[in-house]
Amino acid sequence: MTRIVGQIDRFLERHWSPPRRFAQLSACAFLLTGPGVLSSAVAALAAPVAALERSLAQPTGANVSLLLFEGPIETVQAFAGLDAAAVDRGLSDPTHFPPGGRLTRVAEIAMPAEPRTAQPAPRSILMAGFRGVYSLSRRAFVGDMPSLTLPDDDHPLSVMCGVSSHPTVEQAPAFDVACFEAGLKALQAPGHVGMVFLPLSYWGLIDQGLTATYDRLLRSLPPDRRNQLATSVYGTPRQPSARSLQWLSATLSGGFSNIDLSTAEPDFAVDALKEKMFSSVTFVLPEGGAATRRAALSRWVSHRDAYKERQLWASVTNLRDAAEIAACLVLRTPFISGPAVSDLLARPLGGRTRLIESLPA
Repeated sequence: MTRIVGQIDRFLERHWSPPRRFAQLSACAFLLTGPGVLSSAVAALAAPVAALERSLAQPTGANVSLLLFEGPIETVQAFAGLDAAAVDRGLSDPTHFPPGGRLTRVAEIAMPAEPRTAQPAPRSILMAGFRGVYSLSRRAFVGDMPSLTLPDDDHPLSVMCGVSSHPTVEQAPAFDVACFEAGLKALQAPGHVGMVFLPLSYWGLIDQGLTATYDRLLRSLPPDRRNQLATSVYGTPRQPSARSLQWLSATLSGGFSNIDLSTAEPDFAVDALKEKMFSSVTFVLPEGGAATRRAALSRWVSHRDAYKERQLWASVTNLRDAAEIAACLVLRTPFISGPAVSDLLARPLGGRTRLIESLPA
């Protein structure tokens, strides 16, 4: 049951995103709220739900069907309180269900007809280099993260870790695979020093349809180099669910000695994190003018005590000038990265000392 509930929780987090919300009402019942909850927003769940049902049926081969019960909140809560036998009776005779509601199998909801469009061919990924992760206290680079570019028609789209742009949900699997290949190749080079930070998409990891892809990536990690392997889970939302956090920690801790959550949310819900579940949380400074970036950094730093209480490093990335590095130094930020910290380099920097005044490397 725990496995099934966890999968549904991650599914809704991926497919029922803000401003829509969901909350668990009982062991197998979730309340969906938000604009469009009775329209095409629910219909859009039909296709991915079919794949989720197949996944939930494994490995027992059980017949799993996800149901949508619509109605006033009191009626919905009454339905959520029914046991499995009562639901079975209601499926045969709907009069057994609380009055005022409507039950539908989600996989059977029809989407409005839309004209078909040709799908673009997969885009190739080009290796661009590495960006260093710098320790302000040690005055040295402690590791590196692969950075890539994705060609976008005739113009290259920069999708580099350590800056604010990240792959789209569709681009993430290929991006993560390419980063793994580049990072592990660098790690295996004779005499490599320092950590290798391998990026992983938050949404890719929790997407049931991509389970096989990410399982293969995690199995490719060399166990004997775990102490030099770290991961940065990019695209982490402001308030991920407790089950998703537990699942991420349990899934990634076997292959990585450090797990970082990378977020663009200055008010990230750090209170939801338990001690020793993750190593750090990194704030991605937004694009925009200096005032916008200073304000975002101030909001991020205002939560510093909460990170300390949970023994988490609160780091910052996408720094783009010396003034921002100086601000992070004053604020005692443990680790920094971005264009102001290191250029895009062909080889990793890990282990090299460098004066702050000499940045970027």
